[in-house]
Amino acid sequence: MAVSRARMRKEVPNTARERIDIRLRPQQKASIERAAYLKGLTVTDFIVQHALENAQRTIREHETWTLEQPDAELFAEALMNPSSLGLRLANAVRRHKGSQLHR
Repeated sequence: MAVSRARMRKEVPNTARERIDIRLRPQQKASIERAAYLKGLTVTDFIVQHALENAQRTIREHETWTLEQPDAELFAEALMNPSSLGLRLANAVRRHKGSQLHR
């Protein structure tokens, strides 16, 4: 279904600086054009809006931890009451601090 660009276009200043070209099957293009029309957006605005939302969600999912209740409680407990260092690690820390003083 071809949608007239004149009916879809909003008055938006052209501030684009980069370009992405994609190839679509006719049905994919028609679906995107129809969805953009139904939302009152240009095809470009529709694609940019949805691609940006998905990009931000993907970035957030890869940069954020979400722990369920039991794991969150264990994690908080470990932060609030860390276990003591083992003897070998404690000795290594002492040696490291001592070497820092002699610099």
